Amino acid sequence: MKKLTYIFLLIVSFSIIGCENKRCETEQTDSLAQYRDTIIGRFNGIDIDTLICEPIDSLSPKEDGTYGGCHYEWRVYTTNGTVKDLIVGNTIGINFIKEGDLDGNGTEEWGYVTQWPTSMWMCYHAFTNINGEWQHIIEPTPIWIPHLDQQDSLYYTIREENILQPSEKSEFIKVKFSDVRNNGEDFLIIDTLIMLNHKY
Repeated sequence: MKKLTYIFLLIVSFSIIGCENKRCETEQTDSLAQYRDTIIGRFNGIDIDTLICEPIDSLSPKEDGTYGGCHYEWRVYTTNGTVKDLIVGNTIGINFIKEGDLDGNGTEEWGYVTQWPTSMWMCYHAFTNINGEWQHIIEPTPIWIPHLDQQDSLYYTIREENILQPSEKSEFIKVKFSDVRNNGEDFLIIDTLIMLNHKY
């Protein structure tokens, strides 16, 4: 009986090691895996689909210092082809934020905060499906990165997932964005209503 238990444990161990090695091989053969992000939603208002982003350019040369070893151009696409691909530039990464249906048109919106190696000022981009194509639901919204961090209760109050909120007022959306006043002394969070880019 002990011999059988020992053999069983050996088989299980080799199986686990085999699975781990197979997973490592997959990650090594898929060089984009570490950059890719996905979310699931009803982006056309009907079908459940997966939205994926991945880089489409080559890594910048490492000799470029701060800008080296990064991707700057991305493709955002749905696996079922329910919305036309979107090409996004000028960001070193895309991490999706699922917004839900912000504008009440039946489709789910999504966004991302630009990432850049040398600045604390970024933009929040949010997209909606208009006739099968991704379009900004509002103009890109300025965000001071510390406003997205919640470690300090004085400034750090905006969370990425609550930059945009549905509004009771038709054709408008609630927006929280960053601003600077008094010659750069005050970093403010502005909470306001902004008209949607597109009317339905």
